[in-house]
Amino acid sequence: MKEEQITIARMEDNSFMEKSWETLYEKYPDFFEKVGCDPMESCMCWGVECGIGWYDLISALLYSIKQHEKHIKERNDWHMKEYGEPLEKFKDYFPVTLQQVKEKFGGLRFYYIGGDNHIAGLVDMAEEMSYKICEQCGNPGRPNKHGWIRTLCDKCKEERQ
Repeated sequence: MKEEQITIARMEDNSFMEKSWETLYEKYPDFFEKVGCDPMESCMCWGVECGIGWYDLISALLYSIKQHEKHIKERNDWHMKEYGEPLEKFKDYFPVTLQQVKEKFGGLRFYYIGGDNHIAGLVDMAEEMSYKICEQCGNPGRPNKHGWIRTLCDKCKEERQ
């Protein structure tokens, strides 16, 4: 069983929010419906497999994907109402389905099916940004050069030694 990672974050209004993968699963249930399923069915059965320091990065990515898909739906609904058919450029769009979210070689790996070029750009950007964010605490970090490659800040690197 995987150890639950939890951090507490102070929000702009001075309230506090618990950050855990469980809160992310609750926030975006459509993306995480396979968490806890049979491993033969999906790699998402294990949930997000990286440190909680990337919570904000992954949350922002999922929010951006949701917004893009909402925009496509709204434009298609309007076009259907006005012209009786979907927009040609969105006709073959399939919503994003997560296959696996994990750390590999010190960076975020976000495997999915569906989406379009916009989604691919969002994912590429998030994966690149992960090399600048500590996987443990979310502060600025960088990948280590020896041993098991992890992206950590100096403080988290020292704590691991």
